[in-house]
Amino acid sequence: MNNTAWLTALAQTINAQNKANFASTLVALIRLHVDFDCVVILGYNRQRRPVYLYDAIPENRELLFQHYLNRSYVDDPFFRAFEEGVEQGVYRHDELAAKLGINPDYINDFYQSTGWSDEVGFVIPLDTDRCVVINIGHLQDKASGQLSTEKKKQIQSLHQIYDVIAALTRQHWLNQSFLLADAPVNNARIRYAVEQAIDEFGQAVLTEREHDVLKLIVQGFDSKAIAEQLNIGMGTVKNHRKKIYANLNVSSVSELFGLFLNYLITVDTANNAVME
Repeated sequence: MNNTAWLTALAQTINAQNKANFASTLVALIRLHVDFDCVVILGYNRQRRPVYLYDAIPENRELLFQHYLNRSYVDDPFFRAFEEGVEQGVYRHDELAAKLGINPDYINDFYQSTGWSDEVGFVIPLDTDRCVVINIGHLQDKASGQLSTEKKKQIQSLHQIYDVIAALTRQHWLNQSFLLADAPVNNARIRYAVEQAIDEFGQAVLTEREHDVLKLIVQGFDSKAIAEQLNIGMGTVKNHRKKIYANLNVSSVSELFGLFLNYLITVDTANNAVME
């Protein structure tokens, strides 16, 4: 690996801290050490479903959203590892599954469904209740299922850079919630439209604090998480929610989401530049 390229990529990743392109920049840094075809970054909150943060999956991408994030994550070795308190580090998918006693059928189904031939994950705890997992893998037509000498070298390389990747990840996500994902390049326009809609939705009829609460509601935060994020009491959050519902003339969170989706569809972004 070219040391100059590594230092340049490292500097770019540091500069991307707390910015929308952090995840993609971090992945580019990892790619300088190992070759891979697919990557998924997920945020885990204890006893909650995983939060999608980033992906670069060339095929069968719908499985991530229609299958994994809805139900099959409960058998994912990396999710189980977090729930059961496995130590931080770099793990192979199948070895971790064997260690945790996960049904081999799940592992076989995973590889057959996704087309991945192997998977390695960075398990990076942020605190006692949250963790980031960076999953990288090869497609079956580019790698055999056997752990070749080259693969062993690449896994060793991942172990060597773990502390750097973990430090960068913690610096970015430790003091912020898992908010909007870092969108793949081909979805940059969609991400920009969503960000604009979140920033503008309800702003004209709400106070600044009510609007802060609303922005978190439409991103899926419950009252407890909103209170923690804004450092306010649960009672205050509930009062803000009542006022938001009244001012937007809705009576439930489902109606609120429906109103937001309509706003998202109709918001005009034609004259705005897309965030790069």
